[in-house]
Amino acid sequence: MLTSEACIKQFIDDHRSRLEQTTLEGYEVSVRQLLSYCEKPYNEVTTKDIRNWLIHLEDKQYKLGTIKQKMFGLRLFFQYCLEEELISHDPATSVPLPADEDKLPHYLTNDQLAQLRQLVEGRLKQRAVIEVLYTTGVRIRELTKMRLEHIYWSERFIHIPKGKGKKERIVLFTKECAEHLKAYLQSRSDDLPFVFLDRYGTGSIDPRSIQHWFESYSEKLGIYLTPHTLRHTFAAHLAMKGMPLSYIQVLLGHENPRHTHLYARLHGEAQKQMYDEWM
Repeated sequence: MLTSEACIKQFIDDHRSRLEQTTLEGYEVSVRQLLSYCEKPYNEVTTKDIRNWLIHLEDKQYKLGTIKQKMFGLRLFFQYCLEEELISHDPATSVPLPADEDKLPHYLTNDQLAQLRQLVEGRLKQRAVIEVLYTTGVRIRELTKMRLEHIYWSERFIHIPKGKGKKERIVLFTKECAEHLKAYLQSRSDDLPFVFLDRYGTGSIDPRSIQHWFESYSEKLGIYLTPHTLRHTFAAHLAMKGMPLSYIQVLLGHENPRHTHLYARLHGEAQKQMYDEWM
C-alpha cells in the first residue's frame, strides 16, 4: 500500500498533462489540509471526516468558492485512488458541494472606470495592465503569461494560446489600449519576450503584484475592485453597447453553464440599465 506522500505524488504526476499547474497545486494543498486535519492516511479517511473538515473550514470563514474548489480537488483525488484500487470506498462521493451563492458579477460604471484610469495616470505599466484587462476581458493569469509574439498589432488582437481549461482563443483590443500598451513597451530597453515584466525587469509579472495594485486602488477609490472586476466590466459594457451574449461568451472563453447563466443575468441587467438611461 502506498504511503500518503507517495499517493499524492502519483496523483499529481498522473494529472499533470490534463490540468493547469495552479489548479493541481490547489488540489494538492486541499488533500494535504484534509489529511492533516484528520491525522489519518488517505486510505482511512471517512465521509464523516470530510464533512467535519468542511464544517471546520466554514467556522474559519473560508469563502464558499474556496470550499467548493477544495471539494473538487478531494473528489478527483479519491476518485483516482478508487480507480487505482488504493481504496475500496470513495469517502468524498456522497458529500454534496456547498450550494452556490447566486450573486450577480460586480462591474464598474463608466464614471468608476474613469476614476481608476485617472488614479494611475503617468504610471505606464499599471495603465497598460488596466487597459488590457478591461478591453480584452482576459483573466489575470492569461495576462501574466502573454508574450510579445502573441500580439497582432495591425489586426488589434491577442492570441491566448492556453487559457483556462487549456483552450486557446483570440481577444480584441481597442486603439486606446494599443496606445497605452505601446507607450509602456517603448519605455523598456530589454529584449525579454513577456508583455508585462516584474518589478525587477527580469521575468514575467506575478499575478500577486497586480492584485496588490488593485487592493490599493480599491482602498483609494472606496469601491470593490479586483483584476477580475475588469473582466466583468468588459462583459457588462459590451452588453450595454448591444453586443449579443453569444459573442461576449466567446470573447470570455466560457463554456461552463454556470458562468453562462451568471453572465446572461449580467447581460440582462446591463441592457436594462442602458434602457433606463435612454428613458
